[in-house]
Amino acid sequence: HSDPTCAISGFGSRETDGSYDPDDGHQHGTACMGMAAATGLEADGSQSEFYGSAPDASLVDVRIGTDAGAGPFENYILEQEFYESAMNGLQWIIDNKDTPWAGVDESLHGIDIISLSWGITSHEGGGSDGTDMHSMILDDAMNEGVVVSVAAGNDGPDNDGLSGMGSSDLSITVGATDDVNTITRDDDTIASYSSRGPRRDNGDNNPLNELKPEITAPGTNIIQAEGCVTQGGCSNLISDASSNTYTSRGTGTSYATPSVSGILALMIEANEDLSPMEMKEILKFTAERKGEPTQPEVDPFWNRDFGWGLVDAYEAVKLSLELKELGLTGSIDVSAQVHVESMGIDNDSMLYVIDGIAWSQMGSVNAIEYRINGGNWMSASFEESNGTLGALERFGWSIALDADKMPKGNNTVEIRGLTDDGQSLPVILNVMGEGNSASSSESLFHKLHLDFIFIVSFIVVALLLWYGRTTNPETLTLDSNESIDKVLKDDADIASVVDAELLEG
Repeated sequence: HSDPTCAISGFGSRETDGSYDPDDGHQHGTACMGMAAATGLEADGSQSEFYGSAPDASLVDVRIGTDAGAGPFENYILEQEFYESAMNGLQWIIDNKDTPWAGVDESLHGIDIISLSWGITSHEGGGSDGTDMHSMILDDAMNEGVVVSVAAGNDGPDNDGLSGMGSSDLSITVGATDDVNTITRDDDTIASYSSRGPRRDNGDNNPLNELKPEITAPGTNIIQAEGCVTQGGCSNLISDASSNTYTSRGTGTSYATPSVSGILALMIEANEDLSPMEMKEILKFTAERKGEPTQPEVDPFWNRDFGWGLVDAYEAVKLSLELKELGLTGSIDVSAQVHVESMGIDNDSMLYVIDGIAWSQMGSVNAIEYRINGGNWMSASFEESNGTLGALERFGWSIALDADKMPKGNNTVEIRGLTDDGQSLPVILNVMGEGNSASSSESLFHKLHLDFIFIVSFIVVALLLWYGRTTNPETLTLDSNESIDKVLKDDADIASVVDAELLEG
């Protein structure tokens, strides 16, 4: 309502087809989207170093709040059900997920990603259990093909559950880390303000959907793109942001979330056919593990501070591209878990041994297979079990490779788990081969090949010597630059004798 063009037009006569361009009077949306898509261009046209994770990604901005913030529910004035602009905005996104926007390339039609850097204040003790209307509409978005990145909240380590939005079963909930202003990731810690998991239990006997957040990303002391002002309370009636740039710093899970949204954009650019659940699983699978497992009986990697770890943009995009190249997009069973625990030379056998664990979050993993350099699939060895393993029941597997018999240099080893519904995300490793000895079949072929060449050469030389006893020696001269094939081609008589000898042999 505070947008001047809205006020002039009489409040509410805006177009709803996506052509209306709302202003960001509070600046929070602008700052957050800078983390996702900033190009680094300054107001004067010069280039800065303040890039988003997906520079120049296309944005569809959906305004749901006022210049004072997201709405009265932030201050406990009204129940969240009373104020439905958030619901209206999210439903508009779902309704327009495939809309052909006017004046843009077809590749930019629709909406692929929702980035939410705000929460809904819960009026119930213990936070949300994921059944509030805002969490459930995010689940709808994920099921409709729009991937959701949402902030975990800024309630710190003593929070009791998570607020609405961040409690959605299916969406990607993002916590924040503090990189202590260094490039190295080794000293990154969980941000003191970042809300911790797990989410409040919804009583469905599925402990997995309580494991929130899924991922963490840098969110502390972030240089931000300025909107109207730096602290809110701005009116676009008397000022604008045309001269603003990248100056002040901001902190919160609000800033971590859009950096993950930008990574999702890069993943879609690498592989446009990824489903939201595949993208979520890739982020979890490729994350840099941080902290000890909080609920190891449910998952051996999830930690209440970091989720499945610190997001790794490079590895996530790389695996997205590999799924496309391997033709696996759409066939991933995201409940199937195959992970490497250790790999290296075994000092007793001198074999290169890869050990890991596998399980399914729903059902069971039927087999673990591997192949080398795209060859035939082979079965890994695994622990014996009494009967079929159920959901969340893990087993160990092992692969032993003879590096001496592998081609010299890097060899690609691909490992997968098979289920009734598809396969796990592939584990792709490089193993150094020594190439010191070929396989028995290769050695036999090589030996026979050399024996054949020797026999043919011996016959040809013998025939040449015999023929030279009755013919002018000048016609039998074999230049060192001539091949045996050339000699046979030039002299039909010799060629027929050689053929006879070969057939007889």
